[in-house]
Amino acid sequence: MAPTKVAVVGFGMSATVFHIPFILSLPDKFELKVVVERSATPDKSKARDKYPHLGLTVVNTLEQALAEDIDAVWVLAPNAEHFAYCKQALEAGKHVVVEKPFTPTSQEAYELARIAHEKGLVLAVYQNRRWDADFLTLKDLLAKGEFGELSEFESSFDRYKNVLNAKQWKEADIPGAGAAYDLGSHVIDQILDLFGPPQRITGLVRNSRLIGVPTVPDSFHIQLHYDALPSVPGRSLPLLATARGSILSLEAPQPRFRVRGTQASFVKTGVDAQEAQLVAGGPEAVSKEGFAVEPKEQSGTLYRLEGGPAACATLPLSLAVALCRASRT
Repeated sequence: MAPTKVAVVGFGMSATVFHIPFILSLPDKFELKVVVERSATPDKSKARDKYPHLGLTVVNTLEQALAEDIDAVWVLAPNAEHFAYCKQALEAGKHVVVEKPFTPTSQEAYELARIAHEKGLVLAVYQNRRWDADFLTLKDLLAKGEFGELSEFESSFDRYKNVLNAKQWKEADIPGAGAAYDLGSHVIDQILDLFGPPQRITGLVRNSRLIGVPTVPDSFHIQLHYDALPSVPGRSLPLLATARGSILSLEAPQPRFRVRGTQASFVKTGVDAQEAQLVAGGPEAVSKEGFAVEPKEQSGTLYRLEGGPAACATLPLSLAVALCRASRT
């Protein structure tokens, strides 16, 4: 089967760090053909400068991209523009991969899902933190029943930034702006991936720095409440799953996961290695030895009821993926 011909909408950090390196790493599956770069001119293009060997077609609009020979569109534009771009691509008969968050409203999300279903097209949200090695390691611990009956789960994304984001749209008073949409979509998705939809949700989003637009939150604390499920191993107790993120955290390394059950607790700090490796090494980082391998000093700690605390090293990504796939069969 011929590779899927791809057009990418947007050429910021999302494209150059989180998407294009993986598209290029799978040449038998994907071929990057077109980049929609609004500020490009016939003589000046960031995409052509960065990837001169690819022979890219660089255009200014999605309409121009859809006129090219492509099969799929990657929507990597600002959040408020996701719906319009996705709808336009789907209605043109193209498969779509869209950066998180999917859309600012559930109504828009359902509308896009309806169009994709009616046309028999793939519509996928790029929830790449499902493939963090530390998350997959934790997923493996859960599958093995290490915690006994689960009581609490917490996924955090903290950082320290006491100034407004240089990307103004991320903290502007527009749909899809703010920390809950930005980093919150990662940690909420990890909880949904593990446990499915909750029975109840409570939460707080706030502008903790009191800078910028007061109604645009920079921090969030969202709790997903799950009823006890006695028929499911490890779920005989009510589960409280927390997705949280602070913009004023100076801890180093930052907290990442905290899990508690009747037989064990788990604490993990530090963020997955892939982003830093991609920023430092470019697209070639994906194929280098040591990609997605976490340093041993960043290991989590598993506190067992019997045996006391022990270091719990993050599994190599390939092994973590294999174990998680095996647990589904």
